[in-house]
Amino acid sequence: MARHPARRAHILALIGAGLLIVTFGTMGIELGNEMARHGDLDRQSTAAGSYLRNLHHTTSEARICYYSWLARKQEQDASCYARAITQLAAARNGYEDFKAVQLREGAGRADPLNAVAQELQQISGWKPDAAAMPPEGEHVLTTLDNNLSVLSHVSTMDQADRVANMLRNTSWQRRLGLLGILTGVLSLISAGWVLDRSSLAAARAEASSRDLALRLRATLDSLSLGVAVFGADGRLWHWNEQLGTVLGLEPDLLKFGLPYDTLSAALVVGGAPLLEPFDHIEASLSVGQPVPPVMVECKGINGADLELCRTLFFAPDGAAARRGFVLTAADISMRLRSERALGEAQKLRALGQLTAGIAHDFKNLLTVILGNLELAADHDQPDHVEQRQEYLSAATHAGRRSEALTGQLLSFMRRQSSTPDSLSLSDLFSFLGGLLGRIIGPRIVVECGNGSDIWPVRADPAQLESAVLNLAINARDAMPTGGRLRIVARNVTFSVNADLMSLPVEDGRNRRVVSDPTPLPAGDWVRLDVIDSGCGMTDEVLHHLFEPFFTTKEEGAGTGLGMAMVLAFSQQVKGRVVVATGERRGTEVSLWLPRAVAVDEVTGVQQTLLPRATPPAVKPQVRPIQVLVVEDDAAIRDIVVTILGMAGHRVLEAADGEQAFDVAASAEGKLDLLVTDLQLPGPLDGLTLSRVLAGRYEDLAVVYMSGDLTPDSPSPAGAVEGAHLLAKPFRRDGLMRAVTSALSARAGV
Repeated sequence: MARHPARRAHILALIGAGLLIVTFGTMGIELGNEMARHGDLDRQSTAAGSYLRNLHHTTSEARICYYSWLARKQEQDASCYARAITQLAAARNGYEDFKAVQLREGAGRADPLNAVAQELQQISGWKPDAAAMPPEGEHVLTTLDNNLSVLSHVSTMDQADRVANMLRNTSWQRRLGLLGILTGVLSLISAGWVLDRSSLAAARAEASSRDLALRLRATLDSLSLGVAVFGADGRLWHWNEQLGTVLGLEPDLLKFGLPYDTLSAALVVGGAPLLEPFDHIEASLSVGQPVPPVMVECKGINGADLELCRTLFFAPDGAAARRGFVLTAADISMRLRSERALGEAQKLRALGQLTAGIAHDFKNLLTVILGNLELAADHDQPDHVEQRQEYLSAATHAGRRSEALTGQLLSFMRRQSSTPDSLSLSDLFSFLGGLLGRIIGPRIVVECGNGSDIWPVRADPAQLESAVLNLAINARDAMPTGGRLRIVARNVTFSVNADLMSLPVEDGRNRRVVSDPTPLPAGDWVRLDVIDSGCGMTDEVLHHLFEPFFTTKEEGAGTGLGMAMVLAFSQQVKGRVVVATGERRGTEVSLWLPRAVAVDEVTGVQQTLLPRATPPAVKPQVRPIQVLVVEDDAAIRDIVVTILGMAGHRVLEAADGEQAFDVAASAEGKLDLLVTDLQLPGPLDGLTLSRVLAGRYEDLAVVYMSGDLTPDSPSPAGAVEGAHLLAKPFRRDGLMRAVTSALSARAGV
């Protein structure tokens, strides 16, 4: 293999390194000699020698001045003595540092040093007065002078020894210098060998990198999506051939170093660029931390559906020169078409299931209504009044169930909540006792509790009735060969929050699921159980039990909304649904309903609500008014006109907005009330018609009718102020209450 071109640089580096080693070796030898000549002049040793000389001089001066004072008794000798004694006393401050240096230089000085310390201690207690010298003072000064002389002599001898050692060590320093040069030469040889091996390894690595780059390039070109790699400065580094094809670019646009802004300017559809501004990318790169990819779906300049994705990358060592971002472009036209087709198929399937199931339920209800009306028509004799009234009541009840079913569907689809009421379960059980036998069939024995000692619950009566009927029908389908269905209730009080899944297993039904895993709040609850003796549920059915449109029945035999509606009902009343089942143990569905309580406004104490008796319908008393009824359905229009006419009002009618406008223009007198459907054929819908007539007739009251409304629906946008909403289907008392409310609201505006 050929040598790496960087080998010449390695040789030059070897020569330079050799020159540096020789130069620095010579300098090191000279520096070593200089340090050897001045090494013993240590700062602490110099300071200690100076301290010793000053102390010795001060001691001699104190003795000389004292003897002079004894001989001549002159003041200057006394002052000289006092100054010397003061300096000796002050010398104690630096004595410990001096002692440490002396002990380091020689181990045989401990006794003189200790003696000097004691003598300085004695002198520090003297008065600086020659006449006040203690009797033993001359002896102390003499001893101190002798000990200091001993220390000075020893220090001088040690210094001579150090000088001799310095001279002896000079030859060793030369030998060490030579050894350093030889070591440097050997190091250069070793470095040359290592560098030569490194050049071979670098050549192999470069060849491997070139091969890897070619493989990566081939891989990028084989991808079905376009890839572009940009540096942190926004310049194009790499790209594949598919990029230009997917984005619909000119063949010669992509080139090395292409600015990102230039590419963004070429990808503009409808005046808006497809790529995000480079400032946003630059800000993300400056943070220096990975961020989630930025993805967008858009139409390309060639009309294709594109998915653009921008991803940042950073070098492991954090170098700014090796960071950037990758732009990928994928043509998702085929995928979107497949997703749209699949979505349409799923919607059609769900709509078919829902339509078939709802049609099945409504056919049952219509069968009950029509059958009872036919029976009532057959019993037209005076002695058949009670039986005819029974048939009419059954038809009326089936109609109300139809109304409740449509309301539940709207509430489920729109997630609207109903207003809970106080309900006695004894009334529910007495009603279900006669109804379930006809619905469930003769092969299944139905047992209902009396509910006389059960607390009232806070729930909507129609929705609770519908929920129990749904559960009963499910139980009937689980017992195709017959069985027993029990509906019972019990009062339960929890002193603390209760986990319903931890309650004891009953009758071997050990597989359970709960609608809400959070604990049930402490307090009073009513547990309503619907229990069948069927074969039970599998784990898969339990797992999907509360999902909308999930059903185990045959195609078209059910909507799959039964348990979903039961779940929605329990959520509205802030209760729970617990389903317990077991193999050959049947299924128990428990509705946990809150007890109905009220707070006394005076005492603030909660009180139990008793079931409220249904007051007799009172016909609202309103003054005779002129009303315009607009409804495209002739049957509904006739009912509304008849009810308002029976109330004594003058009623005008129209089938659409344009006809209503003409009727109002030709009417005599003031128009007091407009009762209109929201959805009318033609250019004038109910909202537009009401605004036009409200501008012409002052204090016009408005009632909006629609089958899309529920009791909790908000007022539609553009409605007349003070208008009242009337949800279809409605009855006579509901219509009259809406009329009265609309007139009262308009009068108060």
